Amino acid sequence: MIRINTTLSAIAAALLLSGTAFAADLQPAAGEAPLALSQVTPGTSVVQRADVRKAAASQAPVAGNLPMAQPTVGTSTLTRAQVREATRDAIAHGYRVASGNLS
Repeated sequence: MIRINTTLSAIAAALLLSGTAFAADLQPAAGEAPLALSQVTPGTSVVQRADVRKAAASQAPVAGNLPMAQPTVGTSTLTRAQVREATRDAIAHGYRVASGNLS
């Protein structure tokens, strides 16, 4: 008897809770009315290809985290051996080289 009551109460609860699922109207398929009627269709562009290329050539592309103009680095007159020796001397005199994840 308990098994029958449990089964009947589960069926009754399912029917009661699913009754609102059938109350709505039919929904339109994706991309169909009424939302498609309010969208504006794009027109043709009046910008010419030469104008776009001229504008692109006049502005540097935005790349990386810093979109502003970066300072140029001058060329060094030191050799690799001179730079390594200067670094070793600086470390010997207490300069801490910033390296690793916690620098």
